[in-house]
Amino acid sequence: MSQPRNHIKLTFLLLFTVIFNNFSQTTTIIDFEIEGSGYAPSGVSGSGYTDLFNRTNADLPNCTNEDGYFWGVEDMPSATTNPSINLSTININGATSFTFSIDLLAHHYNDWDFSDEFRVTYSLDGGSYQNLMWIESVDNDGFNTPAALDLGFDEEGDCGVNTTLPSLTQGTSGGCTVSSSNFATFTTNTISLSNNTSLDIKLQFTQLTSTDEGLYIDNISITTST
Repeated sequence: MSQPRNHIKLTFLLLFTVIFNNFSQTTTIIDFEIEGSGYAPSGVSGSGYTDLFNRTNADLPNCTNEDGYFWGVEDMPSATTNPSINLSTININGATSFTFSIDLLAHHYNDWDFSDEFRVTYSLDGGSYQNLMWIESVDNDGFNTPAALDLGFDEEGDCGVNTTLPSLTQGTSGGCTVSSSNFATFTTNTISLSNNTSLDIKLQFTQLTSTDEGLYIDNISITTST
């Protein structure tokens, strides 16, 4: 039986505000428990936890902290070409900054290629999209390696305890070790805002079409501060 993660489970798009000593935070959470709540995919295909780009509540082997529905991206059919998910526009009127966090889990520890990418970008007030979070192979010209945060946005994942993605299988490849099979939360640095009113966030998936190449995402949080 799946075990709860170390945070409160939310079953719908939730807004809440915490105010303390003139400091206010508002958090928007998209957890995929309700289809289409807070997000819009470019299309869907497949089911289960393999060969899909879709919302699913499949039982992930070796993972003990899945908590209901999540989004699966694994060995996508060729008809699903570089799909994306757009989050609903967030009102940031009066906010001075925001952070973005997401729960991530790869399918296998050694199956991402240099062409596989997961990129999160953001747009303020309808402007051009800017880099927010990238996940890349740890070898930008190799094959069959772990996936990790690309801190420098240079198309190569940064191997490390706090940057390498967990996966359903564990092991070492290319000098990078994956030692957990549970979802882990990854959070961006604080992004400053200046009299902005709207925030759009896009999740872009590239390639991930070969056998065992995959990624699972859940519990997206956007926290704004005023």
